[in-house]
Amino acid sequence: MRRRTAHAPRVLIQAALVAATLFARPAHAFVHAVSTAGAPLYWPSSCEAVTIYLNGFDGLTSDQVAEAVAAAAHAWSPQAVTCPEGANDAGAGHPYFEIVPSLSAGGPVPGVANDGKNAIIFQSTSDWDGPADGLAYTSHFSDSAGRILDADIAINATNPGGEGAVWADLDPGAPPSQHAITRFDLQTALTHEFGHFLGLAHTCAGGAGSDEGNDQATVDDQGQPVPACDQTTAANQQAQQAVMWYAISPDLTDKRVLAPDDARGVCALYPAAQSPGICTLNLPDDGCGCATAGGARSAGVLALVLGAVIGLRRRRRRQIAT
Repeated sequence: MRRRTAHAPRVLIQAALVAATLFARPAHAFVHAVSTAGAPLYWPSSCEAVTIYLNGFDGLTSDQVAEAVAAAAHAWSPQAVTCPEGANDAGAGHPYFEIVPSLSAGGPVPGVANDGKNAIIFQSTSDWDGPADGLAYTSHFSDSAGRILDADIAINATNPGGEGAVWADLDPGAPPSQHAITRFDLQTALTHEFGHFLGLAHTCAGGAGSDEGNDQATVDDQGQPVPACDQTTAANQQAQQAVMWYAISPDLTDKRVLAPDDARGVCALYPAAQSPGICTLNLPDDGCGCATAGGARSAGVLALVLGAVIGLRRRRRRQIAT
């Protein structure tokens, strides 16, 4: 019988409105999220369903939300990722894991809990248990061997990034911000969160992006210490290129698409040669047009890019009252 461990990295997307300097670079490194026993987190299945609960959120239409979620999930899919040099099946292979989202058809909105039901939950002010200026976080529940049992993504629906900021769909042709309103792109945020969902951690540690608790490896996949988020070093500058860097900037589109390090991470966690089977969830109609394989917003969408300083911090969750 597997020992169940509440393991909840919280990716608190904060409006750290300081733009990180970006540098062109070759692939550098990725970082695993780990269990309390230090084992890399991973899903033992070949695919996982995740249900979207709007919970009254009306900042975007349900179609916009569904499309943003579908595109973010697709960014990590076998159809979108070719394993780069230094990963399994380098240059030819693809990771096997798929995320299959759908919109809830109604009923009670779940909390973030180890209930065996993966969820994306838009939380109102009264529900939100992250910091006031947080945007989103991902919580895992895993066993000591690193097998993920449940993962939920909570989104700050009413006060993302602080007073006056809003969620937005920044597809090409989106109008400019009016009255200097700070906008965070939902697809960008979810692309980052799905990286955590899969078992990847931030490409830095400490500072504002600290992963509290034992939920991040102390070294990257190259065996080098994970650079500090709040220091300017060569390693830090390189790590900023990844989707899994702890911060992204508002009103940009540069992190809807995986960097080589992100692709190497998902290929290492889910190499095609170790696939446990075919994903039977990926049906033509999954309730919202969200199927990750050839579903809504695939090739054209993935050419669009955006990023958001969503100071993404991960820390251990408090005990959830039931």
